[in-house]
Amino acid sequence: MSRLLFIEANDSTHQKKGISSHMNEAFLSSYRTHHPEDEIVVLNLFEERLPFFDLRLASAAAKLFRGESVDPDDDVPIGKLQEYLTGFLDSDKIVFSFPMWNLTVPAPLHNYMDYLAQAGQTFRYTAEGSIGLVKGKQVLLLHSRGGDYSTSDKADSEHAVRYMLDILRFFGIEDVQTIILEGHQQYPDRADELTKKALSACEKAGETF
Repeated sequence: MSRLLFIEANDSTHQKKGISSHMNEAFLSSYRTHHPEDEIVVLNLFEERLPFFDLRLASAAAKLFRGESVDPDDDVPIGKLQEYLTGFLDSDKIVFSFPMWNLTVPAPLHNYMDYLAQAGQTFRYTAEGSIGLVKGKQVLLLHSRGGDYSTSDKADSEHAVRYMLDILRFFGIEDVQTIILEGHQQYPDRADELTKKALSACEKAGETF
């Protein structure tokens, strides 16, 4: 039995669901059907409302991982940091679902990755540079963006999937798959075609991931 951590960075708190939410549903429904024995943990980052990672939390985390005591009077969410880090490291498979917001990832997702980026836990420093410590995990990125960033003149402006690939590589994770729905707003006449193709890919990934 494997443990799947599904990290949702889509703001589904409003009434109208975005296309990312439909991609989530397509993947999860298929995954549950084809992997009935697996444990699935869904983490919605917008519902978590994490305090932003700051120097006080960074200092408290450094103390904790050096084996030093953290002052309980310090108003920092060190317990949440431990919870997210443990949940991430204990999972065999990890899915990140996120749209593009202003050329990059939504702020709650970037904040969550800052919580995970702890020296001695997900990476370590050496004289030759940093080395990732997270090995043996499968990761899938489910991503949607209304514009088409696959063309050479737009590719350099894409900082969402590229950021996620970079930070995961920084952690030591190399086995990363992607399903990207793009251009459904830029090409309204092809929106249904592009959406159906992406949802079909999500269903297939739920079977094989």
